[in-house]
Amino acid sequence: MSRNRLAAAAAATIGTLSIVYAIGYLVITPSVQRGADVAAAYRSYLAHPAGPRIAALCLLLSGVLTTVVYAGLHAVPGKLPASWRTWALALGTVSGVATSVHGLVSLIDNDKLAHAYTDGDAAARAAVVVARTTTSAADPRGLATFALVGIVVLAFARHLRETSPKLAVLGYVAGIDLLLLFLASATGAAVPILVTGGLASLVLGPAWWFGVARQLAGSDVSDPAPVATAAR
Repeated sequence: MSRNRLAAAAAATIGTLSIVYAIGYLVITPSVQRGADVAAAYRSYLAHPAGPRIAALCLLLSGVLTTVVYAGLHAVPGKLPASWRTWALALGTVSGVATSVHGLVSLIDNDKLAHAYTDGDAAARAAVVVARTTTSAADPRGLATFALVGIVVLAFARHLRETSPKLAVLGYVAGIDLLLLFLASATGAAVPILVTGGLASLVLGPAWWFGVARQLAGSDVSDPAPVATAAR
């Protein structure tokens, strides 16, 4: 499989994972788990852990796959000069790894904190409340998952402006939505989080990634054969 076909497959998988994430987080996960009542949230989690686990697994997988897509986008002809494409690829790699870390931490810590709260004494419960309300060290307020990804999407949208104008416009809208989602998350604004997050995971995100998949598949170039060197 050529590099662009691999990147196209990764982009299509991310688009699918984005929809699965939304279903896991917004549909399967009971709303009480997203609320401020810690006791109710963890009791609900222990009874219904599937939604958060699905969402965390989607983040874990998609974060790694985005690095493959960014490498593919870096290689296709477009508007951005090589230095800026390399910057976008580097920033995208950082954001992808951090997103995967975010997913892995959520996958592990949700179980640990839920059991620590429900099985622990008053001191343990107080510590869990502090841990739940403290900004995540793995991905504070979605800095990597939302803000950095938004910046990278904006950069590659500009890169594709001449070869795929419609996809570029979609990328601009998706990137701005991700930045707004980060601002909503940073300020704790519940309704804007649901609106921008729903758009990102169910509409704009999948549309962008599926569009990128088509673009990469259409500009497919196979890896060049190795050049034989003369024996000395």
